[in-house]
Amino acid sequence: MKTFDPSQLHVLQLDPTRHARVLGAPGSGKTLMLVEMFAMLTERPGWGDESVLVMARNRLVAHSLRQQVERRIARAIGGTPVRTAGSTAFSILQRAAALRGEQAVRLLTGTAQDEAASLAVEELLEGRLTLEHPLPFVPEVLRSQSFRSELRELGRVIDDFGLTPAELTAMLRTYESHTSPGAPSADLQSIWLAASELFGRIRETCLHAHPQELSASSLLRAASEVVKHDLEIRVPQLVLVDDAGELGEGALALLAALAQRGTKIWVFGDPDIATSAFQGERVQALAGLHQQLQRRGVKFRQNEPPEQVVVLEQVHRQDARLRTLVQSLTGRIGAAGAGQQRRAVAAENKFESSLVQFVRATSSAEQLGVIAHRLRKRHLGVTGEARLAWRRMAVVCRTRGEATRVARLLAANQVPTDIAAGGIVLREHQLVRELVRLLQHALAIDPLQPRENNDLLGGHIGGVDPIAMRRLRGALRLRELRLAAAAERPVEATDGLVCEAFEYAGSQPIVDMWAARRLRDLGRLAAAGSAEHAAGATPREVLWQLWQGSGLAEQLQTQALDSKGAKADEAHRALDAVLGLFFALQRHEEQDSDRPIAELLDELLGSAVPQDTLAHRSERDVVTVGTAQSMIGREFDLVCVLGLQESIWPNLRTRGSLLGVTALERWLRGEAATLPSRRDTLHDELRLFAHAVSRARSELLVVAIANEDQQPSAFFSLGRDYLVSQPLPSSRFTLRGATAEARRRLVRDPADLDALHTLVLLARAGVPGADPDDWYGVMPPSTEAPLVDFAAQPEAKVSVSPSQLERAEQCPLNWFIMKLGAGTTDYRAGLGTLIHHALETVEPPITAERIFESVTARWSGLQFDAEWQEQRALADAKAMANAVADYMRQFAHSSSTLVASEAEFQVEIEAALLRGFADRLELSHTAEGDRHITVVDLKTGKTKPSAKELAQHAQLQAYQLGVLKGAFVDSDGQAVTGDQVSAKLIYVHPGTLTKTQLKQNEHFTEFAQDGLTEQAQAEFEQRVATVAQVMAAGSFTAFVEHHCENVNVQGRACQLHIIPAVSHA
Repeated sequence: MKTFDPSQLHVLQLDPTRHARVLGAPGSGKTLMLVEMFAMLTERPGWGDESVLVMARNRLVAHSLRQQVERRIARAIGGTPVRTAGSTAFSILQRAAALRGEQAVRLLTGTAQDEAASLAVEELLEGRLTLEHPLPFVPEVLRSQSFRSELRELGRVIDDFGLTPAELTAMLRTYESHTSPGAPSADLQSIWLAASELFGRIRETCLHAHPQELSASSLLRAASEVVKHDLEIRVPQLVLVDDAGELGEGALALLAALAQRGTKIWVFGDPDIATSAFQGERVQALAGLHQQLQRRGVKFRQNEPPEQVVVLEQVHRQDARLRTLVQSLTGRIGAAGAGQQRRAVAAENKFESSLVQFVRATSSAEQLGVIAHRLRKRHLGVTGEARLAWRRMAVVCRTRGEATRVARLLAANQVPTDIAAGGIVLREHQLVRELVRLLQHALAIDPLQPRENNDLLGGHIGGVDPIAMRRLRGALRLRELRLAAAAERPVEATDGLVCEAFEYAGSQPIVDMWAARRLRDLGRLAAAGSAEHAAGATPREVLWQLWQGSGLAEQLQTQALDSKGAKADEAHRALDAVLGLFFALQRHEEQDSDRPIAELLDELLGSAVPQDTLAHRSERDVVTVGTAQSMIGREFDLVCVLGLQESIWPNLRTRGSLLGVTALERWLRGEAATLPSRRDTLHDELRLFAHAVSRARSELLVVAIANEDQQPSAFFSLGRDYLVSQPLPSSRFTLRGATAEARRRLVRDPADLDALHTLVLLARAGVPGADPDDWYGVMPPSTEAPLVDFAAQPEAKVSVSPSQLERAEQCPLNWFIMKLGAGTTDYRAGLGTLIHHALETVEPPITAERIFESVTARWSGLQFDAEWQEQRALADAKAMANAVADYMRQFAHSSSTLVASEAEFQVEIEAALLRGFADRLELSHTAEGDRHITVVDLKTGKTKPSAKELAQHAQLQAYQLGVLKGAFVDSDGQAVTGDQVSAKLIYVHPGTLTKTQLKQNEHFTEFAQDGLTEQAQAEFEQRVATVAQVMAAGSFTAFVEHHCENVNVQGRACQLHIIPAVSHA
C-alpha cells in the first residue's frame, strides 16, 4: 500500500469540479499524484474512464504515463487515457469529420513543410515571387535551415493566436503608425510583413500539395474551433496536464476551449525546469491558471471560486545532497510568478547516500573515457555495489549532434546506447541513402550514375572494402587495355567499365574475383527491383524486394543480437532507420498516394528535419543518450552531464533573431514586442541544466573539458562544492581496456608484478592482446634482407631511374613506399601523361588543336573527384596544348633538328644501372661547326626549380651523362654523340608563367642546365652509386624534419608511416 506525505494527501482531496494548480519540485510526486487522481476519479459514481483525460508533453512521456495508469488501475480501460495535445486535437477532428461524414484530416509532416518553405524561397530568389516588403537577408541566409525553421515558428505563432497570414498582415498595416510603448519597431514590422506574406505562399503550397493535411499547430487551432462551436463533440469532465510548464499558446487555446465547455483543468508541473523555450515562450499556467484561461477567451462567473493551489513539500527522488544542488540552480532562475515549489525538502534528509561529482578532463577523449569507465563500472558492480542495468543510466548533452557523437563513441567503448533526441533524420544513415538511390533507380526516377555504382559497391549494400575495390578497378583496367589494343579502339574509363558490369550483370562476373561477383550481385539486385516495378509493384514492395535481396536483414539482425559494443549499436540504428524508411513509404501509400513518389524520395534525401515515426524501434537494455529536452518525465539512478563549455552551455545566442518570432508572440499576447534579453536566454539555459541534474536519483557525474582550447562554462562553477580535484579513471573498463592498462604499466615499469600477473591471467583466458606474442613491435621483423643482396649476388645491379634519383636522396623511406605503389596520384599526373603522349604521337604539322584533340581522345581515362576539377583540367590542357605547339613552332623555325624522341638509355655505374627515357634529343650546330646535343624534358607541373636546384638537377644530369656515354641511339640505331651537350626543362603549365611572359604572349618557360664538366660528371656518377646502395638496402631512413613533416614538400607518402604505433614504448 502506497503512503503519501501530507501535501500529496492534500492533492487527493481537491475538488474535481474546480480548476487546480499543483506545483512541485522535480521528484516530489507530481506524476504520481496525477495517476492517483485518474484512478480515484474514474472509480467515482458518475465518472468513467472517458471522463478524465491526461495530457502529456510528448509521445514518449504519454506512453510511459499510459503504462503507469494501466498498472495502477489493473483493469481494461475504455478509450485512450493519456494523450498529447496534438493527439487530443487529432481525435477531436476525427470525431467531427465522422459526424459530418467527411474525410478526416492528417498530420502534415515537418519535412513536407520544410520542402514547401524551400520552394517558396527559391521562387523568391528567382523572381517568380515578389513581396511587397522585401526581406533584408542575403540568399545564403534565406536558403539556410535556420531561416526555414523560423518561418515554421512564425506559422506556429499565427496558428496559436487564431490568425491567418492575411489577418496578421492587416493587423500590422493598421499598426504601422503606432508609436506606443512596447510597440514593435519599424524594422520588425517590415520583417513581419514580409515573412507573413512569404508564409502565406508556403501555406498555399502545402494546401495544394497536401489538401487534407494540417501542421501540428493548425491541428490545435482547428480542434479549438471545433470544441467551441460543435456541441456534438463530447468533452471530458477533467483534464490533468502533466509537465504544464511546457504548455504553449496552441495547447492553452485548446484547454481554454475545453474549459469554456465546462471541462475543469488541473495543471501539474515546475516552471523552473521547462525545457521548450526554443519552441516559443511557454505560457504561465502554473503561475495563474484562471488568468491564462481568461486571456484565451474563457469567461468566468463573478462568483467563480478561485483555482485550487497545492505545493508539494517533499522530494522523494533525491536525497538532501542532490536536492540541495537542484535548489541552488533553480534559485538563480526568475520565478515567473511561481516559486513556492523551491522550498521543498528531501524526504530522506541524508547526504551520504548519493554521489555528486564535478570533474575536469583535459580532452574530449578523456571526458568520454571518464563517463564510459563510470557507466561500465556501475553496470558490472565491481565495487561491491549492486549491478545497475544500462537502462537506469543516462548521458545528457546540450545538442542533438553532440548526443549522436557521444552515443557512437560510448558504443565503441562497449557501452550500449540509444539516442533519445527527437525522431530519425533518415538521410544521416548511409544504408537509407543507398536504399533510396537503388529505389530511385529501380523506379526509373533517377538512374544511378557511374560514380554512384562505385559508392554502392563500397557501401553497406555492396560490402566491398577499399583494397578490394582498388584491385577490382585495376583488373578491369588491365582487361580493358588488352581488349582495346586488340580492337584498336580508345580505352574506356574504369567508371564506365564498372557501370557496364552493373547494368548488364550476367551469370558470370566480368572478371574472376570476389569484388566482381559482388558487383554482379548488385547489378542483379537493381535489375530485380526494376522487374518488380515493371510488374506493377508499389514502391514499398519494390523497396522490400531490394531489402530482402541485399541480404542485410539477417546480417544486421545477427549483429544487433549477437555482437557487442559499437557494432551492435550501429546494427540497431541501421535497422531502426530502415524501419523508418518503410514507414515513410507506408504513410505515402495510405495517406498521400496522389503525391509523386519521386518527390517523397527527393525529400527524404534532402531533408534535415527528424522524421516523427510510429515505427517500432528496437527495445533493449541500453544507456539513454540525449538532450535535456528528451529527458522530460524520466528519471535515472545515474546521470552523466557533459557539454558545460564556454559558448556551448549556456548558449547565449538569441533565438528567433532573424524574424523576431518571440517578439511577435509577446506582442500578440499583449506584452512589449521585445526579443529575449540575455538574461532571459541565460535563465532558459539554466532551466535545461537544472532539468538535467534533477533527473538523477542517486548519482550525478558532470564532466567538462579544460585545456588551452576549451574552458568549462560558468554553469560548471555552480558545482564548485562537488568539484573533484584528482582526475577520475578514464581507462576502458573492458577486458581490452584492462589489457591495455596492464601492458602500459608493464612497459613503464618492468618490475610491476601486479601488471605482470594480470597479463598472465588475461593471456591464459585468451583475451586478445594479452599474450606478448601478439604485441606489435615486440616480435622481430619478418625479414631484414636487403632488396638487392650483393653478398649473394656480387654481379647484381640496382636499377636507378633519373626521375627517382632525387626522391631517394630527399627521403629513402618515401622512395621505398612509392616503389611499393603505396603513394597517391591525382588527375594532374594523368594529364601530364596525356600531354607527353600527344607530343610523341601527333604527326606534323603539330598545332594546338591537334594536341588538344589527342588529349581529349583519351580524356575518359582520367579520374576526377568533382566537376570543377575536370573543368579546370580542361582549361589547363588547352593552355598546355598551346604551349607545346608554341615550342614546336619555334623549334620548326630554328636550325635545330630532332635526333630522337622518347629515347631510352642505360648506363652502368658500379652497382647501379642508370636507365630512363628522354622526351627529345635535339641537334644544333655552333658557329664553329660543333655538334651540340640538347636533351629536352617536358614538364607539366607548376613547381619551378631555383638556380641552385637547376645546376644539380639529377634528371637533366642523367640525360647528359647518357649522351656523353653514347647510351642514346637515333632512329637509325646509331649512337647519339655531340661535341657539346646540355639539357633543359620546358614548363608548359600556365601557372609557371610570369606577368612579363603573359604580357609578351609567351606560353612556356625554359630552364637550361649547362653542360657537365669532368668534375661534375664524376660527382654525379658518385651520386648515382651512392643512391644505388640506398635503394638496395634492407632498411630505409626517414628524413623527418626536412621531408616527412615539411608541409612545403609535395608527395609525402612517408608522412603517415613515421607516426609511432600505439604500443611504441
